[in-house]
Amino acid sequence: MESNNADMNGSSIAHFLERMRHPSASDFVKSIKSFMVSILNNPPDPEKDSAAFQEFLAKMEGAFRAHSLWAGCSEEELESAGEVSCFSFILF
Repeated sequence: MESNNADMNGSSIAHFLERMRHPSASDFVKSIKSFMVSILNNPPDPEKDSAAFQEFLAKMEGAFRAHSLWAGCSEEELESAGEVSCFSFILF
C-alpha cells in the first residue's frame, strides 16, 4: 500500500512540475520563489511562518483553480497543488 502512495505522490509532483514548465506558469514560479526567499531571509518565527505558509497555500490554490493549466484537474489535485509547489521547489 505504501508504494502506491509513493507512486501517486511522485506522479503528482511530476505532473505539477510539467505544468510549471509551461510559459504561462511563469507568474506561479515567481510567486513561489518570492515566497521561499521571504521565508528564508527572515529569522525563523514558527507562528508567523506557519500563518504565512497557510496564507500562501490558500492564495496559490485559488490561483491554480483559476488558471487554464489546471482546468480539468480533480479536486484533490487542486488542493495539493499549493503544497506540492512549495515542497517541490524545496526538494529540487
